[in-house]
Amino acid sequence: MIAMSFISGFFWVMAVISGSTLLTLVYLDHRKSRIDDGIAQFRRHIDALSPEARRNSVQRNNDERWGR
Repeated sequence: MIAMSFISGFFWVMAVISGSTLLTLVYLDHRKSRIDDGIAQFRRHIDALSPEARRNSVQRNNDERWGR
């Protein structure tokens, strides 16, 4: 009786750990914001601007990046 309780409890704990690990991995894999998405969005935005506006945006981005 004790062995059956231990075995069923062990499998229950392993199932919970495995399930939570799987959910965490799926969540981390399907996050919406990735660094590549932000870079691509910025480049699309810059490409849509006129040359004068593009120059200001690029300069402001460079200033923020280098902490000026």
